[in-house]
Amino acid sequence: MADAEQDYEAIRQENIRKNAELMLSLGLDSASTRLRSPSPERKAPATMRRTNSTSTPGATGPGSARKSSRIASGSRPRSYREKDLLSSFKRPVQKREKKVRQGTRKSSRASTSSRTKYTDWNSDEDDDSDAYVPRWRGGSASAQPNGHANAGSDDDDSDAADSSRGSRTFDLSGRPILNKLSNPSAPPLPSSGGDDIYEERMPPPTRKSVAKGKGRGELVFEEEFSSFTPNVTPEEMLRGGAFGGTAFRDYYSRVLQKPIDVEAELKELPQEWLAGLDVDDMLRRDELDPSRNKFKVKAGQSLEDWEKAGWIRPLDPRGWFQWYYRFYLGRRSADDARQIGRWLKACGPGGRFRKSLAVNVATKGGGRWDDPTVNSVVRQTLWQWGYELTEKHYNEYLNKV
Repeated sequence: MADAEQDYEAIRQENIRKNAELMLSLGLDSASTRLRSPSPERKAPATMRRTNSTSTPGATGPGSARKSSRIASGSRPRSYREKDLLSSFKRPVQKREKKVRQGTRKSSRASTSSRTKYTDWNSDEDDDSDAYVPRWRGGSASAQPNGHANAGSDDDDSDAADSSRGSRTFDLSGRPILNKLSNPSAPPLPSSGGDDIYEERMPPPTRKSVAKGKGRGELVFEEEFSSFTPNVTPEEMLRGGAFGGTAFRDYYSRVLQKPIDVEAELKELPQEWLAGLDVDDMLRRDELDPSRNKFKVKAGQSLEDWEKAGWIRPLDPRGWFQWYYRFYLGRRSADDARQIGRWLKACGPGGRFRKSLAVNVATKGGGRWDDPTVNSVVRQTLWQWGYELTEKHYNEYLNKV
């Protein structure tokens, strides 16, 4: 290193001498010409060494390393973003508007959503919590009006109400598979109340006659409730098999904040409804058993789920079925209009379950409207709402009446 510095200085002095001779040859006075002073002797760079954290901050010896002012002061790194320099500065956030997709085609992700709302194809539904239908694994859909079935089902029914094939209402060419039907108007809701029971008792309904093999006849109530036309009586529901045998199971009602008196409920039923019926097996089972249902499948949510959803009222703590058999037996209350409106959304001509079953019969059932193997989950659901598809009602979708 020292040899290199000596060579550099010798070359420098030689250049100065040559420049002085050049100036003399040009007639210039070298004494009046400013020349750069000789550079100071260079020192060899000191080797940087890591110092101990316990060293004195002011030490400058050869064993101490130089620290930057930021590190020595212990301050955090500075940020030079605009919002840090100006406290009042706030960059506006641009929100992108979601574009609504036009058309009726739905993606596979949307069709497999855990909660599907049936508002397509003139189902006559408003924004009602009852418009949501639970789905089972495999794409089947079911809902249970009084909520006695288990919420979690492992059944796989390809004929589901909301399966991609079963619920479509147009063929590949865009032509409608079935006619659009609308529900009749529901009774008006009362201006106040909801748990009031009216003193007047009404007689049991009559039944329309239907030719043998054409289905069940509709029940006919008073004119005020002419839009309510179930064709399965409460007795037929229990004897045929409904709610997996749990219609009158022991249960602590969160709405009443006390256990339900099952014995008192059974005393409300006419004795002929229970004659020859194994009550413990068909009505009071602790756990749902699909083999006790008419169509041998699970259908519906649990009563606990319906309570959490706010669909159960103290007047009928077991839900829709309890309201139905009490209405059938002549009781009238301020909750009648609401319950009938729910029934129309499920089983009316434009109801989601009745329409779904008709579509499945037309597209996959070969027109066999009374085949229990075609969409059995939806058939069980309709049964628990007091309805069974008839030939006449199916032909109305086909415009063959």
